[in-house]
Amino acid sequence: MSATFDQTFQANKDRFVSEWTELLEFPSIGADPERDKDCSNCAEWLRRHLTNLGLKSWIQETSGKPLVMAERKGKEGKPTVLIYGHYDVQPVDPIEDWTTPPFEPEVRDGRLYARGAEDNKGQIFYVVKALEALIEHDALDCTVKILFEGEEECGGSQGITEFIKTGTDDLKADILMVTDVCRVTSNEPTIIMGLRGIISLGITLKGADYDLHSGMHGGIAPNPATGIARLITSLHREDGSIAVEGFEDDARAVSEKETELAATTTFDAANYAAMIGVAPVAGEKAFTPVERVGFRPTVEVNGVHSGYGGPGGKTIIPSEASAKISCRLVAGQEPETVLELVCKHLTKHAPEGLVMEISDKVIGGHALRVDSETEPVHIATQALAKVTGQKPVFYYEGASIPIIPSLSAAAGADPVLVGFGSDEGRAHAPNESFAIDDFRLGFLYACEFLSSL
Repeated sequence: MSATFDQTFQANKDRFVSEWTELLEFPSIGADPERDKDCSNCAEWLRRHLTNLGLKSWIQETSGKPLVMAERKGKEGKPTVLIYGHYDVQPVDPIEDWTTPPFEPEVRDGRLYARGAEDNKGQIFYVVKALEALIEHDALDCTVKILFEGEEECGGSQGITEFIKTGTDDLKADILMVTDVCRVTSNEPTIIMGLRGIISLGITLKGADYDLHSGMHGGIAPNPATGIARLITSLHREDGSIAVEGFEDDARAVSEKETELAATTTFDAANYAAMIGVAPVAGEKAFTPVERVGFRPTVEVNGVHSGYGGPGGKTIIPSEASAKISCRLVAGQEPETVLELVCKHLTKHAPEGLVMEISDKVIGGHALRVDSETEPVHIATQALAKVTGQKPVFYYEGASIPIIPSLSAAAGADPVLVGFGSDEGRAHAPNESFAIDDFRLGFLYACEFLSSL
């Protein structure tokens, strides 16, 4: 069957890329309220496209961005697959770093460049094109449901969350198919076996009513910049472990099987350093880099701001300092509980003489760890081997897709996470791109996986 699907891809390649380009032209930035109309237009484009393929499709309005939903009934007794993805994209800043405008897609050296080219429009669209090919060849026996959202990139998936709470049967499925993931390296087919959960918060330390002369007040007035530095360093021990009391109490132990699967992932420290510009030396020294990313929780400082940062010097004691913090969580940890523990730790270690405020508290979602013995994982393993000629690696991802654990539970579906993104795609950065050959591989995998059902 793979050869037939590849012939279909090659015969339709130019049209597929042209339609993909149309989808990328929508500036559907989920975090920007001024782009709400663009998000709605993008959702409607997808709905029409799915309808034209023969699926029953509709827009599900929510208090947030609209959901694109679709369904095609399969044969009696065959499983139901819920396909999840998102049509919203990241902001484009810094715009001056883009070689070509982010919403004017351009093919260069076999890659299509645009915001969302990989994350996630490219990866949802190769599944859509696979559905087209399967229907054309009468090779789609399973029931397919589609759920594309517009709020994954703005931290909350508000629309899906409220839709889940309605208890609708529209999401019920046997398998949850997710392509919003990457490979370990650009040439290794990968099945993602876990995602970390996430929480985040902001801290502000306030001192004097205004910036003070550092000569007249140094040594007397508390310094918020120094205070925020000390508060941040209190979060970790010297060995890199997290110093927040009780932080890991509920973390689920890693099984022997999970350790064995994680060992299929190779990690080259020199390649890592060459790719991103720093060596992989952070985190807990007692664990390997693969273990740190896949099985260990983290507390990371996302930003620190205080005082003067312009040219030359300005001898002040700043009146205020702030920091943004996020925590990645592992299976077993309850986000609400961990957030409470972090806030308790910060309150306990707040510097004397300064007023601390904790704000912007966000519960992103739980961690996910996939059972390696489920039928969807076995089918995905066979499909990847058939399409790529390689055995896939099993990777415990450090990133988060916060809605997946609750969506999987609401659907009653076993999740299978396979995508064809890579570091070369520069998702979330300027000059995001997706290789057309990777689009092809994703198309072939989706055809093989779905037809195998």
